[in-house]
Amino acid sequence: MALTLGSDLRGRTSADAAFQLALSGAAQSSHIFDALVNVGIHELNRAGYRSSFKPIYVLQMVEKFAACGIKSSSVKELYYTAGLCLEAKGHHDAVLIDSLKKDDFGLHSDRPLLWLWRFSARQKKITLNDNGHKYNTFGSNFSWDDYFHDTSKGLVVDIGCGCGVSLLNLSRIDKNEVLLGNQDDVPGMEWSDYNYAGIDLNKQLVDYANGVVSRLNHNDGGRITFFCSPAIELLKSLQIYAGRIEIIMIQFPSPYRLSSEEPRDGNSQLPSTSTEGYMISRDVVQVISKLLKKNNGTLLLQTKCEDVAVYTKNLFLEGGDLECLPCSSTVWNIDNIYERNQLSRPQRVNKWLRQCPEAERAEGEIWSSRPLLPLIGRTETEVNCDFENTHVHRFKISSKKGEFIKNKNLK
Repeated sequence: MALTLGSDLRGRTSADAAFQLALSGAAQSSHIFDALVNVGIHELNRAGYRSSFKPIYVLQMVEKFAACGIKSSSVKELYYTAGLCLEAKGHHDAVLIDSLKKDDFGLHSDRPLLWLWRFSARQKKITLNDNGHKYNTFGSNFSWDDYFHDTSKGLVVDIGCGCGVSLLNLSRIDKNEVLLGNQDDVPGMEWSDYNYAGIDLNKQLVDYANGVVSRLNHNDGGRITFFCSPAIELLKSLQIYAGRIEIIMIQFPSPYRLSSEEPRDGNSQLPSTSTEGYMISRDVVQVISKLLKKNNGTLLLQTKCEDVAVYTKNLFLEGGDLECLPCSSTVWNIDNIYERNQLSRPQRVNKWLRQCPEAERAEGEIWSSRPLLPLIGRTETEVNCDFENTHVHRFKISSKKGEFIKNKNLK
């Protein structure tokens, strides 16, 4: 590639190649990605200013390179060059151009995350009956010291992490960085001081996430890793983690069918019911509850399905020793939000309310109208919800104060 100066990877092809490599889980390959970025820079300088090289081509190049999680001086130059190209072409998005020129564009940006959402949305739903995730990671010899440099640090966990971008971006927050978004609901979090662990049943998504880790030099500090295994196995292993479990996140779990008799006219891969195949089983809830009580940790959950949100919230509260925490930005009337955002209630909500006319609604002081994490920690699904103007239901749960004190005294 250095000899041909990209003549065999003209136009957007270098970005396409990098994106496919990233999706394949390529690890310890920063030199290959840097070489492809250099080809991209050459192509932008060679053809990017031509009228035949449309703005959409420039956009797709930077979006796909950013989705690879590349962090180097070369990619900064590529973003800057792309910003100049778009500016010269009179592109309408001045905010985007400014972010490219100021090196404020990357894996956390909307456009790259939408590429990852399109990819992950096409993936087959993996279930516990599939064999692809059975790697015995959490066997009898498992040790957290093999994955983290300092296990005394607090831990942030993402169950069903998908592409892992929430943890990848949270882990990169600098202590002095000014964060956008809601900070009131996770006060006192110094994100750079924590370790991060994600888990998902889809090996391809986990490989992508660990590939990004290898390109971001996180391994030097040993602060972030991703596992392909059932959630319950990771959760049980957290009981031997030396540090404190600060936050457990469950973000956009695959919803279940509203009833087992429901016609299969939608996504045929969805779990049959809330008790058959749904990721948040009673066993999972039981282990998470123990961890929250032991560590005085917090559970954050978000989903775009109102019935799933209400059911899961009540499942966690069944034992009586956990409680929902009030949110700083509250949903007081969920139907008003539906009307404002979508002009009508989602079809799934209408079906649910026909089946359960007296159902509890996702409204009140425990339901947040804003993200519970900094905006940089959004998942690809959350970005797509914003793009499609879909309301997200969010709540947070912790142990009751008395339960934590009792648990602490037992140690």
